[in-house]
Amino acid sequence: MMLTGTKTISIHNRVKEQTGILTIGRTHMLADEFRELVTRHAGSNIPVVATCYSKLLNRYQHPELYRAIFVIIDSPQAIIDSIALIEDLRSDNMGSIIFAAITGPGTYNKMKYYLAGADYCIKFTGTPEESTEVFSGIFSSPEWQKKDILLLDPTRMCLIGDDKKLDVSFAEMQILEAFSQTKSHILSHDEIANVMGLNINFYDPRALEKSISRLRGKIKGMYGTNAIQSIRGHGYRLIRGLISTT
Repeated sequence: MMLTGTKTISIHNRVKEQTGILTIGRTHMLADEFRELVTRHAGSNIPVVATCYSKLLNRYQHPELYRAIFVIIDSPQAIIDSIALIEDLRSDNMGSIIFAAITGPGTYNKMKYYLAGADYCIKFTGTPEESTEVFSGIFSSPEWQKKDILLLDPTRMCLIGDDKKLDVSFAEMQILEAFSQTKSHILSHDEIANVMGLNINFYDPRALEKSISRLRGKIKGMYGTNAIQSIRGHGYRLIRGLISTT
């Protein structure tokens, strides 16, 4: 499966060709070891490149050109640097799928990585069996599988894609716009309530959940994609790159 294609990667409508995978570690040795792991599961037809934190922060690389980026967190001491790195990666790159790849011991607050701009925060144990299962999930995820970008048309209040048109309500349109305009593609329950015009101090969480479930069901029913995913205890996430507002 070739992970290539033209994706919108910034709010300024810059379009670049994205291909291949980038692995980034505190040292080049760590990044290269993880590159070998990714290559074994991605296949020889997908180029995988390794670099280290310092080179990337000095912008000797062009991360916006990669289809996916793995930021390797090998120890609790790497937490602050890795979060700062993900924020930097996401600051002008809305297209690449960013993975926070935890390979070291200790506990980690996944929400910090999500809010910094990571799309996934995954624990890698290092065992071949579990690594195979993890990468199988990655390469079968909605981001990899999507074929067409859905266009959100606020004028006609609909989603357009795959030669199909899905009508959405004004509230649903606002929710999708809000998702698309955030770098993390994540909205908390309160943020969604605010977008819907609800009183964030008194709204019924069950009503909000029902609204999101209805919207998610409409999109999946028309296009076959689970576009909106739940983040336990926080809110919801829109699949990156699926919906465009331009």
